[in-house]
Parts: sequence; structure tokens; C-alpha cells
Amino acid sequence: MKKYDYYRPSASSLGRKKKYRRTSSVSFFKPLVFFLIFAILCFAAYAGVSKAYKAFSASRLGTWQADGATVSGADGELAKELQAAANKKLGQNFSVSDAVDFQAQLAKKYPQLRDVSVKRGLLSGKLKVSVKRREPIAKFLLPGGAVRFVDEDSTVYADPNPDPLLSVPFVELQGTVPDNLGTEFVDLIQSAVKLKKHLDFAFLRFNTDKNTVRLYLPNDTVILFGKAQNLRAKARRAAQIEAVFAQRGLPVPHELDFTYFDDGKVFLRQTGY
Repeated sequence: MKKYDYYRPSASSLGRKKKYRRTSSVSFFKPLVFFLIFAILCFAAYAGVSKAYKAFSASRLGTWQADGATVSGADGELAKELQAAANKKLGQNFSVSDAVDFQAQLAKKYPQLRDVSVKRGLLSGKLKVSVKRREPIAKFLLPGGAVRFVDEDSTVYADPNPDPLLSVPFVELQGTVPDNLGTEFVDLIQSAVKLKKHLDFAFLRFNTDKNTVRLYLPNDTVILFGKAQNLRAKARRAAQIEAVFAQRGLPVPHELDFTYFDDGKVFLRQTGY
């Protein structure tokens, strides 16, 4: 008769026990890993909060000092000047009011800048100066010989170091030049500048007292637009007349007078003879 050992564990039960032991060791290490990660995160958070608190306390007390300065938004000589101005603030107590005052000083000294921002990097320890240059729509030659620019916001400003790669239409002003240009004046200048699409002019002369516009072509031809009205229509007609001159090889220079353009008349005068 075959005997069975009922107390001997089967192979399947041994496998279950081994698997159970392996799972138990993994379960033991998981909390340990999570604890270590949690401890590292807590330490990093504490260090960051401590540093931020010290920086915030220093800023509130006015004892914050920059150990470096950065300038963005400018290049060339302007960037060098801004960097030199920012470097003078290093190693000094620099409060919030100091940053506001420094920002106002830069905006006043450099009218060619539209946006000036001065920020203190409380955590990085850097003094950050960011600027944005105005984009001129025209360059003016004032009666006294000074050069001024005007942007889309009707702001007239000087720029001792303009961008050499930026092509700005040239407009010569005659008469009384206002200190603050209104929106209508800027719209007029923009309309005049758009004449470049139809006529490649050398420069444009605008009389602010008489509100008249004259346009000078590179071949010494003068176009008298008269009153600064319907400039686009006048420019298209002038371009058609100039095209006929070029096709037929007619002599130049000459003068086109649009004084009576509203009546459908354009007078042609031969000059230079």
C-alpha cells in the first residue's frame, strides 16, 4: 500500500512562498525610496524658501545689491552705454525706488527707446535692463538742420545712433514744426511715405504752414502735389506720366503741377533749359 507524506510541502506551495518573500522585500524598499525622495524635496524647498526669504527681506530693507547686470533689446553703441550705466549700480544698495528712478533716467536720456524696464533679480542677484527701440516711419530735417524721427505713436525724438540697416524715408519740413505731432499729422506723413510704392523719390518736402507737399525725383524732376490731399491718387497719376516719359525717351527734368488736380488737370512744365 502506497503511503503519502501529508506534511511535506508541495512544489506549488514552495513557489508561492518564494514569490511572497520577493514581494515582501520590494514592499519594504518602496517606502524607503519614497521617504528619501520626500526628504530631498523638502530640503530643496527649504533651501529655496530660505533664499527667497533672505532676498525678500533684503529688498524690503533696501539692502539688496546686484552682483551682475544684463542688458537686452539693444545693440551696438547703445548697448554699450546701457551696460556701462547698469554696471555703475553694482555693489550698491538698490531698492525698489532706486529701480524706478533708474528706469526713468534711462527713458529720459534715451528718447529713441519706447519701452524701458529695470528689474531686480532677487534670487539670481542680477540687475536686468530690457529696452525696445522705437520704429520710425520717417526722418525729418528741421529748419535749423537738426534731424528728428517720428514713430507710429506720433512721438518725435532724436536718435544719435540710428540703425544703419533700417531704411527710413526722408521728409524735409518747412514752416512751423510742432513739438507734439497729432494723429492727423502722422497719418499725413504715413500717406506721403506710401508714395514710395509708386514713385521712387529722393526726398519729400512738406510745408506745415501751407499744408503743401513737394516730391523730388532722383532725375531732378519736381512734382508739386499742392495741398496734402488725395496723395495716393496724385501719386498714381504722376507714376503714369513718368512711365510715358521713360518709354518715349522724352527729355528730363520737368515739373508736374497738381494744383488743379481736383478739376482733372495736371500741368507739365519743362525745366532746365
